[in-house]
Amino acid sequence: MTSWDALWPREVELSIEEVSISPLDNILHDDKLGHQVAHQERLPVVRVWRHLPVTGLVVSRRDVAGPAGQAAMARMASEGWPLFVRSTGGTAVPHGEGMLNLSLIFPRQAEGATTDRYYRILCQPLVEWLRGLGLDAEMTDVPGAYCDGNYNVAIGGRKVVGTAQAWRGGLAGMASRHPGYVLAHGCISVSPNLDAAIAAIQRFYRYAGRDEVRIERDKATTLAEASREPWTSGEAKASLVEFLLKRLPEVGVTPRLSP
Repeated sequence: MTSWDALWPREVELSIEEVSISPLDNILHDDKLGHQVAHQERLPVVRVWRHLPVTGLVVSRRDVAGPAGQAAMARMASEGWPLFVRSTGGTAVPHGEGMLNLSLIFPRQAEGATTDRYYRILCQPLVEWLRGLGLDAEMTDVPGAYCDGNYNVAIGGRKVVGTAQAWRGGLAGMASRHPGYVLAHGCISVSPNLDAAIAAIQRFYRYAGRDEVRIERDKATTLAEASREPWTSGEAKASLVEFLLKRLPEVGVTPRLSP
């Protein structure tokens, strides 16, 4: 059985919390948890959560920087596609019904911590979970997919999970002047309307004058499409949580389930 990276904490909080105040509060809850993790006020967190059922896009700060980005954001909102700005990097991903997220929120460490390692730490459980469902999953780049990078999770060569990271502050712990955390985040397409979402992403970058961002529908898929099963985000959430509760102890990590 494949071992997991030694950067995994020995004990984690497995959170299934979703914040119903607003879509943006739900997204930025990861950063609130990160602040608590950095200050040693709670265990490192593994959060499995769904978007609120509001159709839109999640974008990075770079996407909406400057007058062109702000104008594109306003135009998308007028078309019924609000944009929610996350703290991690990357480009636009779908928001709304049919999306599931996995966030790893760990204290910053001094030894051997790199963006590459944290992306692999994030992708490994997702690949194992999808393979356990009988799907041909791997970590890879998918040129032409939305929010492409070297650390997508793909099924049969088509993107199903987009990933991003944010590093905040310095080393974690109370001895640090600015204790920090690492947020590694995966956005899983379970059963969204991918045709509509990708068309919206294409429009947004066209409005923003970002012609270098090219998105192709056939480079992406959803869990429901790839498995030919009518998955909902709720069902996928329960399945992923069940997998983590079983798999984490096998690799020497104790999960503490919280709401």
